[in-house]
Amino acid sequence: MSIITDLHGERPIVTDMDAPDLTILYGSQTGNAEYLAYQIHGASEKNGDTVALASLEEWLHSDDRALRRLLVVTSTHDNGHMPDNAAEFWEWIQSLEPGALAGMPYAVLSIGDSMYDDFCKAGHDIDGRLHELGAVRVVEGVDCDIDFEFTATKWAKPAVADLLAADPWTADAPTAGVEAGMAESTGDSDRRYLARVSASQNLSKPGSAKEVVHYELTVDDGGFAYEPGDSISVFVTNPPRLVEEWIAVFGDVDVTRQDATRPLREVLAAEVELRLVHPGLIAGLARLRPDNRAVARLAQMLQTGDRDGLEEWLWGRDVLDVLTDLDCRDVPAEDVLDILRPLQHRDYSIASSPVGDDGRVHLTVNGVRYDAGGRSYAGAATSFLRERAVDGSPFEVRRVPAHEFRLPAADVPVIMVGPGVGVAPFRAFLRHRDAVGAGGRNWLFFGDQHRAYDFLYEDEFADLSRRGTLTHLDLAFSRDQADKHYVQDEIRRSADELRDWVAQGGYIYVCGDKVHMAPDVDRAFADILGGDAAVDELKVQGRYVKDVY
Repeated sequence: MSIITDLHGERPIVTDMDAPDLTILYGSQTGNAEYLAYQIHGASEKNGDTVALASLEEWLHSDDRALRRLLVVTSTHDNGHMPDNAAEFWEWIQSLEPGALAGMPYAVLSIGDSMYDDFCKAGHDIDGRLHELGAVRVVEGVDCDIDFEFTATKWAKPAVADLLAADPWTADAPTAGVEAGMAESTGDSDRRYLARVSASQNLSKPGSAKEVVHYELTVDDGGFAYEPGDSISVFVTNPPRLVEEWIAVFGDVDVTRQDATRPLREVLAAEVELRLVHPGLIAGLARLRPDNRAVARLAQMLQTGDRDGLEEWLWGRDVLDVLTDLDCRDVPAEDVLDILRPLQHRDYSIASSPVGDDGRVHLTVNGVRYDAGGRSYAGAATSFLRERAVDGSPFEVRRVPAHEFRLPAADVPVIMVGPGVGVAPFRAFLRHRDAVGAGGRNWLFFGDQHRAYDFLYEDEFADLSRRGTLTHLDLAFSRDQADKHYVQDEIRRSADELRDWVAQGGYIYVCGDKVHMAPDVDRAFADILGGDAAVDELKVQGRYVKDVY
């Protein structure tokens, strides 16, 4: 029997014949890696093998941590960091001596977004470290983009088969200790708190094409604390009107989920994603309706990597639209549920200061409501928060700590680029620096469509400017003139002074749209600072940080 002590020098990890044939551990921030791990787990158990499933954090804190073979499924969070529920596992394997896991069969499936610089970095880091510790990479890992289902499914079935065919980790595996003095962790990265909407205010003025709302949350549970730069997860339910549309199609019936019979209405309301369409839905429909030509055409896009074409077709549709437009509304409800992702929480940058806002958590939420094709659409969070603002009922939230998106020392200059609701964390930065009397200069670039309708927090920023907290406020309202004008244009216009701020140690922060705005802002800073290499060096120094989505 092989024993490896855990972070706290106790509760051994045992590798013996009582261990499951395969252990699947996941690190997940938004739920995608968790969903995929559950899918792989369900498929693996059908062959009669014993397969254990847990998050990396849960496994590390459990009393039953025997291992024979290991499959890690992990996403990458923020700018190349581990998901919160994988951070402790990463700390643990870094503490082990070389060879500590010699002979243990393993594989790693990584999920990421190729639009980020550190694509799948967390998975690469875990894979590399396990290999350094002597574990045997049975199959080369796979990197999955945001349309991960097809790639992951193709990889997972043979990978699991190869893992199960590999010789298990045996009693001959060497022992290893953990470096002394590691701080004990609470293991509460997934802890949820109860919150209520205590105030709300429309920020978009009449005439705006947008619906941006300022919410203030009071967290009922004690112990909730945050820092400027953090985000918060709101655990929503689906809009009641949308649930009723589904019931009209599939009937007010019962369904069997995880060996329990429950009302379909209940599952639709709180458990499955009905608004956000994912490419894996097409892969699932292709399995359920192999003779459907429309489904086959979209599945071909998925297989050939035509991500743009598939996303163009999916744009503006929700799941019920997809079923309708592909003539798949006759698929049994239970089969449809099996190919839907779990209902995702919605994450928002915190727009308040833990010091200056009486303990409340402020959010800046871009509402989603529109009519198309005879249907009315509303985002899950749009409906959810508006309802909670009216009835005051509690709901669950979770803190999402930032890693790099943190304020520097109080005297360091800060440059912030946050058009639209991307301004939320910078409102937090400014309010916090104002509350604590930080002396560092602050420069905010803000933009939107029209100054008259879309100038979020206009009065607040004017007051912060008068108080001297906001040194510069540069504005770009794209549709107030014939030629569109954006924040990147303002950056180029202020090139000389921005170079001075950076030369004096200034930090640059960018928040908002990752598809158009963030790349355009990257190019603008590269243009004024001396090229991509200069921006890359700032990133290495932690002085060019993005929170984009």
